[in-house]
Amino acid sequence: MPNAPGTVPPPRHPPAYLALGFLVGGVTGASLTALVSGFVVGVTPLVVTGLVLPALSGMLFFLATRPRVAREAAEVPRTALAAIESLEASEGEASDVPVRFELSVAPDGAAPFRVEVRQDVHLSELPGYRPRGVVVVEYPPERPWKTRIVRRPTPRWEERASVARVDPAPGPVLRHEVPSDCLGSLLSLLGLLIGAAVVLLLFRADLFGAPGDTGTPGRSVSSLSTDPGTR
Repeated sequence: MPNAPGTVPPPRHPPAYLALGFLVGGVTGASLTALVSGFVVGVTPLVVTGLVLPALSGMLFFLATRPRVAREAAEVPRTALAAIESLEASEGEASDVPVRFELSVAPDGAAPFRVEVRQDVHLSELPGYRPRGVVVVEYPPERPWKTRIVRRPTPRWEERASVARVDPAPGPVLRHEVPSDCLGSLLSLLGLLIGAAVVLLLFRADLFGAPGDTGTPGRSVSSLSTDPGTR
């Protein structure tokens, strides 16, 4: 029997999201600083660093996330019946309207749960969705907050939905939320500043010159002091 989904919403600030924001900010700051500095002072290694760093970071990110993406793609979604507790359609000019649904999902052989989803619905199909109406949904067993309404269910599930009655599920409501406050933005800004500072520190000799170099004027003064003058 499949495990019942948990009743705790996903963390609002997952560490992976915060770390990714910091790394993206660092790569962006380092790349922009290297490109601008390299073009201004004519230092080829800086220009190359600014071009290679984003490509290398993108490749590493792809390799790091590939196992998770493959695992999620191989996960077989679960089908269940759900009752519409409430719905709210947003205004739009396109034929598909964004709709927020709050659903009570009743999986077979598992604990019911309540979830909030946002899904586009065609204008011609919108009247078919009403409060306390029963619909067919699919969701990944390990990520129930990604529940989606099946627009064209199989005849068997469509028949079940037409005669079924789903009781309201207890809360809390599962939501697929993305951090929206300033914590992620602050970490991205911090990463951007640190990335820029690292580039300036590593290439300070090319950008600002070697310390202690007095240049040509110092040699001119020395030669004048040792040259006997004539009156």
